[in-house]
Amino acid sequence: MDDGFSLLDLGYNYHSKSILIADAGNEMVKVPIVGVVIKKKDLKILFDTGPDIRKKYPIMTRLNTTQTERNLLYNQLKLIGLEIKDIDLVVVSHLHYDHAGFLAEFKRTPILVQKDELRYAYYPDWYYREVYNRQDFDYYDLEYITINGDYKIEDGIEIISLPGHTPGTQGLIVAASNGGAIFTSDALYTLENLIPVKRKQGLDWSTGLWGESVDRIKLTSKLKKLEIFPGHDEKFYSTKEFAPRMYPLNW
Repeated sequence: MDDGFSLLDLGYNYHSKSILIADAGNEMVKVPIVGVVIKKKDLKILFDTGPDIRKKYPIMTRLNTTQTERNLLYNQLKLIGLEIKDIDLVVVSHLHYDHAGFLAEFKRTPILVQKDELRYAYYPDWYYREVYNRQDFDYYDLEYITINGDYKIEDGIEIISLPGHTPGTQGLIVAASNGGAIFTSDALYTLENLIPVKRKQGLDWSTGLWGESVDRIKLTSKLKKLEIFPGHDEKFYSTKEFAPRMYPLNW
């Protein structure tokens, strides 16, 4: 397995476009669920686990969450020659079911999460109760490393705090001599929320903070010359290759 990153195809939701873009109307759209594995020398990092369809939460029916066996996390990891036990660090963007469904499998692996996110996940506002499920994250033997704000993991690998979608949404930056990326998760559902102008998402905890985070994504991408990888953009990801493809990075 070469140094770089690989995109994991963790299934999809199928719901109204107005959830992604508030003023987009009720057209039904396919919404990809994506994870990322980053490798730098001996370090292997997983960004988001995707859902576990076998848990059969009611929200999965409402959002038409779909996964085949191939889409389950451990089978996606196999495509790049890895198993759950090979992951050295998990970075979870936030604790919604479609991003944190396999955390329970990582009981011997540090999990980086924003402190505000972990706290909120236990007692979310009423409109978010369905998407936080304690079966995903409430285990005494999970090794959470709670952080506040930005965090440097390694040269060229950093967490960027992007609150708004939830109190503790965070993205991941990878930057190397031959390029890099900012993985925004749900801080930016689609590029249409940013280009050519900001367009409000359909469901966020704080629209004000979301707008500030989108501005930060745009500026960081420009200054560091990073490609923006949005959270759930079917048009964008239809142009990308998923595992077993590795996008090389020269650290």
